[in-house]
Amino acid sequence: MFGLLDYIKLAAGAVVGGFIVYAFMSLISIPAAEHRARAGYVELAEKTTAEAKAAEMERQRNAASQALTEAAKRQAADELAQQAKDAENDVAISDYEKKLSAANRSCLVDDADRLWLQSH
Repeated sequence: MFGLLDYIKLAAGAVVGGFIVYAFMSLISIPAAEHRARAGYVELAEKTTAEAKAAEMERQRNAASQALTEAAKRQAADELAQQAKDAENDVAISDYEKKLSAANRSCLVDDADRLWLQSH
């Protein structure tokens, strides 16, 4: 069988062989593989970044569209409320004018004065 010295030689041969393989791989094939891996990683990172930017722009566009729609709805509701208020004011003014004419009194305020009072 093998003696102790034979086992030491086998271990030393394995260590030296492993070191030679490691040195060969690190000097020749590993830098090229690392370069290829990094090039692929850079392309993947750029693609991922571009996709994230596109998704964020899409989200912002959707949010802006939704905000614009909501603002248009609120504006339409405000316009309807203002029209109802204007109609009520017109009815109140005509009722007051009818009361004045029924009492044989006249209103000395003309349309220009009324418009100025309504706007202020």
